Amino acid sequence: MSRRERRHSEDGIAVDDEFDQVQARWRRRFVVRTGAVVALVALVFAAARWLGFDLAYLYAHRGNLRDVLLEEMLAPGQLWAQLQADGSTLASATLETLAIAGVGTAIGLPLAFCLGVLAASNVTPRIVYTPLRLFLGGVRAVPSMVYALLFVILAGLGPVAGALAIAMGTVGDLGRLFADEMEEIDRAPVDAVVSSGAGLLATTSAARIPQVSTAYVAWTLFYLEINARKSSVLGIVGAGGIGYPLIMAFRARNYTRVMAAIVAILVLVVSVEFVANRLRSLLDAERRAARS
Repeated sequence: MSRRERRHSEDGIAVDDEFDQVQARWRRRFVVRTGAVVALVALVFAAARWLGFDLAYLYAHRGNLRDVLLEEMLAPGQLWAQLQADGSTLASATLETLAIAGVGTAIGLPLAFCLGVLAASNVTPRIVYTPLRLFLGGVRAVPSMVYALLFVILAGLGPVAGALAIAMGTVGDLGRLFADEMEEIDRAPVDAVVSSGAGLLATTSAARIPQVSTAYVAWTLFYLEINARKSSVLGIVGAGGIGYPLIMAFRARNYTRVMAAIVAILVLVVSVEFVANRLRSLLDAERRAARS
């Protein structure tokens, strides 16, 4: 066998060996992924069984939900009459809910901004951003409903407790989003400002903040929508807003009144989302015009 033939034979064996290795790796990954999916499905079924999830029971009682929906909640005549009867109350509660969301967001936004910037790993050293990250994580871990219960003890029943609860949620969630956004900035402008001898504050205001300002505004508007949804249920624990008439209607089993409150919530959330989307569109248009 010539040298060239031996070389071709060795190359062929090497290719076959590499192909076998690739197939073996693919089979191992397939087995591992299949096992993970099966384990996850089994875990979900086990959790559902532990919770008492029974499809047969739900199917047997489907008529209860259908009767409530068709005969009370979605009956056009009854719903329209209920909206007329509760119009002033629902309008006042809806405006109060909007005010809770707006005031809570406004209170929490400055703290979220400061803590979010300081919690970015490319702004402050580890000794600063690590505890701040942990703090924001701790704030985020507590639901707004729990904060509402705590602030009812402080401020009493009413919208003040709701606004403070929304503010705490805003600090935790927006602070984390702001920190993550800050860590994605381009390093070159920062290095250029630092090379001129600027300190941390000057560098942040001149080279970091301009890169994230648009994203920060967009996140704030988005979170205002979320806060409007959160505020709509805080009244369940006495923190004001439309959640109070909603829970009272549920307790009285007046499902037509429940649906009227849900309609008011839908109008509030859709309106806030529409305005926020319009503001984001205007912001994007201004940004594109500034670049051109």
